Amino acid sequence: MSAAGAELAYPRSGVASRLGRAAGVLTLPVRALVVSRLIILAAGIAGALTVPRRLDWQAFDPTHLTTRLGALGDVLAAPAVRWDSIHYLAIAQHGYTRPSEAVFFPLYPLVIRALGMLVGSDVVAGVLISVVSMAVALTMLHRLTELELGRKAADCAVLLIAFAPLSFFFSAVYTEALFLALSIGSVYAARRQRWWLAAVLAGMAAVTRVTGVVLVIPLAIMRLQHSRRLDRGLTSVLLVPAALAGYLAFTAAKGFGALAPVTEQTGATHQHLLTGPIDTLVLAVRAAFSGVGSLASVPPYEPSLSGPFSGGAESILLLAVLAISVAALVAACRRLPVAYGAFAATALLVSVSSPVAGQPLHSLDRYTLTIFPLWMAAGAWLAERRLTRAVGLVGAALLAFFTFQFATWAFVA
Repeated sequence: MSAAGAELAYPRSGVASRLGRAAGVLTLPVRALVVSRLIILAAGIAGALTVPRRLDWQAFDPTHLTTRLGALGDVLAAPAVRWDSIHYLAIAQHGYTRPSEAVFFPLYPLVIRALGMLVGSDVVAGVLISVVSMAVALTMLHRLTELELGRKAADCAVLLIAFAPLSFFFSAVYTEALFLALSIGSVYAARRQRWWLAAVLAGMAAVTRVTGVVLVIPLAIMRLQHSRRLDRGLTSVLLVPAALAGYLAFTAAKGFGALAPVTEQTGATHQHLLTGPIDTLVLAVRAAFSGVGSLASVPPYEPSLSGPFSGGAESILLLAVLAISVAALVAACRRLPVAYGAFAATALLVSVSSPVAGQPLHSLDRYTLTIFPLWMAAGAWLAERRLTRAVGLVGAALLAFFTFQFATWAFVA
């Protein structure tokens, strides 16, 4: 009898057998979520325990929220509560108190506040919302991709996004997971011709992130492809800009200005430049070439509060992210219905329209996490070449690396 046969001939231990059966009943999206979150938790704890807090971290946590969690609480929350998380938690606890907070859209902190009152902790509430949203997002992404591109592409797309190098944001107190669930759910509902549900979900996305209003484009295209009549199904799409208009009316009533979510991006706190995608591309290419020149004198790996890499190395990596995103966009336009490509193209254009001085593609690697047609097309391309496992393993290693850095207060995206 072969070794494999002998191994099969004897029953496994009771615990191993029960674990195996339990894992077998879980769907691929849930298994991917569990394994990737365990990697994130381990890497985050390791970072918090082994690297002292970066100098000047207090400037980004002025109320010392993370230290008030206690020693154990801060270690456990390290991969989830850093940087923008502080702003969302502050808004959940105190509401909007200054104009610079208007760039953080209201749905996520509102849900944190509501759930936090039930569970007794806004931090726990924020993580729960993100994790549950991610489970929904992965499940819906699998269904939508299988519908459009087949089962193998769906499996690969789910694994790609679950183990993406920055997918720790999907379980952090950030809007990524909630937005991804709402945007995929909206398009899936439209695909099933449930127009009002699609519009409601898109409207919720529009008050979760600035790119949410872009969902009006795929919904309108899909509805017009189904029927060119001006009926209730088509007019439902107006819920999306109406939701955004409601938030802008709120910021105006607060005295921040009706366009505060946009204009505050250019303020001293956020330091974005509203130049448009062409200027951003020119600046990004220049920054990358300058970065190549700096590698001879500055080490690329230079962990600090500004991030794990030197500014030059970061510029090179972000330009590579843009190039990969454009390649995935081309694939999405070729392989998916036109509505998907329109959404991905518009969302990508919005993401590169407000560069930061010195780092034109600032946070692009995080922004692309939620442009789901790119992941669908990439999943199909990699599945056809049987590269899913290799890319997944590389992604898991990079996920551990970036989570470790994020937990130490090094800025990541």
